[in-house]
Parts: sequence; structure tokens; C-alpha cells
Amino acid sequence: MTDQVLNVFKVALLALVYLFFARVLWAVWSEVRTPVAVDGARVRRDRGSGKTKRHRVPRGAASFVVMEPRDLRGQRFVLSNTLGVGRAEDNDICVDADTFASQQHARIEMRADAIWVVDLGSTNGTFVNGQRVTTDKSMRKGDRLQVGSTVLEMH
Repeated sequence: MTDQVLNVFKVALLALVYLFFARVLWAVWSEVRTPVAVDGARVRRDRGSGKTKRHRVPRGAASFVVMEPRDLRGQRFVLSNTLGVGRAEDNDICVDADTFASQQHARIEMRADAIWVVDLGSTNGTFVNGQRVTTDKSMRKGDRLQVGSTVLEMH
């Protein structure tokens, strides 16, 4: 083989190595930046009929609306006193298909001065408007709460 053919092979091999590393970095960045969407969350159901309870939202009452995953967008959870969020069945907002959420992930509490989010020692963390919750964090209307891959917006 001539030197020109060998140089072409060297350049092609080097290009393939760079493409491989670029693909690996893209895959890692995609996983770190945005968790994979999940199949579902469940709302509490009437024990007798198996149907989802429809809540009328009283004026001035805080509620949380599912924004992600897309197939559950629009589900509303009304905050009366506290809402538990996680994969366990006893949570008010049960996101059992969200593998990024812990069993008892977070709690939303109504206090005298505001509405607060408390992370319950979750593995992947709880985020309000993209910032990790390390201590109790107050929320206002329009704030977004991320628990695992599930995103809730306060209304």
C-alpha cells in the first residue's frame, strides 16, 4: 500500500474515534440534563367505583397541575393541608412509574405564611424552578416542582 492510502485510513479511523466519543458524550449529557419521561402517575381513586375523583378547586385554594410527563399533563391535585409525593401507594400524588422518584420523595405543606416543599431524603433530589431543595423551600403560584421525572406547576 502507498503512503497516501495509509494516511487516508489514519484520518478515517481518527474521525470514527472522534464520532464515537461525541456520541458517548451526547448520550451522557442527555441523560444528565433531562430525565427520561415516565409512563404514568396515579391519582387517588374512589374505592367503590374505581373512578378518579374530580375535585372542584375552591377559590384561592392552591393546586398542583402535572406538566410532565406529557401523557398525564393537566391532572390537578388540590392542596388542603399536605400532599405526599412519591412512588409508594400511600402518597397523595403517586408516581409509581417514575423510576427517578423515591418511595416517599417529598411533601408539600400549607403553613400559615406560605406553601412549602420538604424533601424527604430522596435519592435524586427535589427541585423547585430547577434549583435543588436542600432545606424547606417556599413556593409561589407559577413555580415548578420536579420530583424525579414528574413536573408539577403550582396554581
